[in-house]
Amino acid sequence: MLEALLVNIQRVSSQGSKCLVVFDLDSTLFDVSPRLERILLDFAAVPEFQNRFPEQVALFKDIKTMHSDWGITGALERAGVDDSHPDFKKAIMDFWYQHFFSNEYLQYDKPTEGAVEFVNEVALAGADIAYLTGRDVQRMGVGSEQVLRKWGLPLNDHAHLVLKPHKVMDDAEFKTDWFLGALTKSYQKIYFFENEPVILHLMATKCPQVESYFFESTHSGKAHPPENLPRLMNFLRSKKES
Repeated sequence: MLEALLVNIQRVSSQGSKCLVVFDLDSTLFDVSPRLERILLDFAAVPEFQNRFPEQVALFKDIKTMHSDWGITGALERAGVDDSHPDFKKAIMDFWYQHFFSNEYLQYDKPTEGAVEFVNEVALAGADIAYLTGRDVQRMGVGSEQVLRKWGLPLNDHAHLVLKPHKVMDDAEFKTDWFLGALTKSYQKIYFFENEPVILHLMATKCPQVESYFFESTHSGKAHPPENLPRLMNFLRSKKES
């Protein structure tokens, strides 16, 4: 699957035409579970929360996140933390929201297996690259660029980071509208890697020309994954691809 994509990019590039490969960031190029875990551990280290919620915080020593977690609920349940207490639930959710969508904690994200190598291979094959994310400029722009550079992902005239101008914008509408603009730029082929089914369904309706791939990690559960798209769980070309 990925090998064929690279071969096609090379073929198109050798003919003087252009390809564009677009990658989502959270739960596609990057595993965000280390970010989630760090936020939970930092919550438990706050003296105010230790005093207000001693029973719950005592269980945070067993907190472990998984790459398949969507949000923090799964990790809390596995550790035996009861989040039914209204004040605790509000405190932990507010803390998560404030820090998950921030520049500070993006440093804890880790690249998905094979992601850095594959993105660089795409660039070497001659394609333009876009990192198209639901992150917004104000809260996460600086950190997103820093993390891309930290892990050696290309950022240059042919590899761009695309963030939402405003946090209130709907992710699916923002991304599909961006693609409608990209489709006017004479690309012979556009590829898209994304983990969120809601976005992929809207892409199929508004941008059927784009060849989309479902990255099977975790998602919101608001829609079932499209059955007609190729699936993958990593970017390793040498292993069996889903």
